[in-house]
Amino acid sequence: MFDYLRNKYNRSPVLFSEDDLDKDYLYVKYTEAPYLLLPKTLDAYKALHRKKFWYNLRRSEKLFQSEFSKLSFEVVKDGKELDFFLEQVFELFNERWVDEYTSATWKCKKGFYKYKKAMIELSSSGNAFLAVLYDKNRQLLSYGYCLEQDNTIFFYQHTTTVDSKYRKYSLGKVLIHHLLKYAVNNKYDKFDFMAGDSSYKYEWAKDTKIIYRSIGRKKISNYLKMYLVKMRYFLQFNYCSRRTLKLIWKYMERIFEKFNFSH
Repeated sequence: MFDYLRNKYNRSPVLFSEDDLDKDYLYVKYTEAPYLLLPKTLDAYKALHRKKFWYNLRRSEKLFQSEFSKLSFEVVKDGKELDFFLEQVFELFNERWVDEYTSATWKCKKGFYKYKKAMIELSSSGNAFLAVLYDKNRQLLSYGYCLEQDNTIFFYQHTTTVDSKYRKYSLGKVLIHHLLKYAVNNKYDKFDFMAGDSSYKYEWAKDTKIIYRSIGRKKISNYLKMYLVKMRYFLQFNYCSRRTLKLIWKYMERIFEKFNFSH
């Protein structure tokens, strides 16, 4: 839970950033985590991209508002408001992944409930918030499930509506832009996009760190385990094998649903 970020819900993480490795333990490279050291001012933030980038972003937002309705961005920390939007988060996430395999536990209510509970509790102590982008009817269009620690925002989970009529408006990019402005205005030091090399992260991030999976202390049995994990990750992240495995897991999920197997 929560990758390499240690908190009360993730007291013993199995993932570690390259700066937190212990020489007495074995590790396997897992993925990258892009991040942005936040500028001190909005002018410095705007200097990170060319004028055309900002023009296209403003244009996308204006086009949406002229063709549909007002577009609102909000950082949500209130328990009642979180409860309202988190229900939509679950629906939006599952619309995004309905035809694809994902190892995330958010595909079932029971798995998602742990993260809903964690968000509501952590936000009450200033350690989490939900960034949301919604229309005039408060219909959720994009969100960022965010954690806070050491004056850093950790962008743990992000999904944008897959409705084809909204595709051209870059709503995910609009959400991240407003969230980064919020981060700069509130004097955060760093924005961590967390584990994963999704292309959208590199539009904003300027640096990356390597994330490792901990195997255990250096002993013979763990060396064997390390090679097995390496093989698993090769299959998981290799393009060709990943496509094949997705088809297999998608087929298995349909079987589970057909026979009413619980998650």
